[in-house]
Amino acid sequence: MAFYKSIAQWYDYIFPASPPQLEFTGQQLITIQNKQILDVGCGTGNLSFLLAQSGAKVKGVDLDKDMIKIAQTKAIGCSNPLFLALDMLLLGYKFNNQTMDAVICYGNTLAHLLSPTDILSFLNQTASILKPGGTLLIQIINYDYILDQGLDKLPTIENSNIKFERNYQFREQDEMINFKTNLTVKSTHEYISNSVPLNPIRKNSLLIMLEEAGFKHIELFGAFDGTPLKERSLQMIIKALKK
Repeated sequence: MAFYKSIAQWYDYIFPASPPQLEFTGQQLITIQNKQILDVGCGTGNLSFLLAQSGAKVKGVDLDKDMIKIAQTKAIGCSNPLFLALDMLLLGYKFNNQTMDAVICYGNTLAHLLSPTDILSFLNQTASILKPGGTLLIQIINYDYILDQGLDKLPTIENSNIKFERNYQFREQDEMINFKTNLTVKSTHEYISNSVPLNPIRKNSLLIMLEEAGFKHIELFGAFDGTPLKERSLQMIIKALKK
């Protein structure tokens, strides 16, 4: 995807390794040790490495080949984690049924699926590769809050290396969102602008699809510290168990 290809080499500065994501994942799985985990939308692999270092057997997949090349370079000499360039709608063709203890899909990855049919296909394939009682963890933006409040931007990410501005433009013709970003690389003063469509998935629609795909015991969180989802939570994190 051109959007991510253009920012791949600075991705680790924008979205560095997140210990809160690791801690949350460990809490929801009870233990990470020896778990078979699939990291969907793994980017350059930061969370996959943290999970592997905590004892999991991890496979990370991402559609963007440049991201995966960076992850594979960082993994040279290691058999765990393993990284593959793969469309998230092809999980059921690549991985055997009932082989994963957990599938995680963080970073608003799910919003790149632009139709309910594709989202349901992803959820069905995820259910097929999870072991009975396996865990699905999803993190997306809380689009109920974004849409209901008419918000047109997300907080800017800035540090000593980059400034990453994130804006939303609602498309009335198809009810999608144009996600527009501006990346400034401070060392070179390079300025990179991008736009990609996103599907602003509402909570109730996603819950219906999860149940249709065979998930149960669904829990909702508003942050990786485990706080419950609230009306003004900026993100929505879902835990669901395969029946």
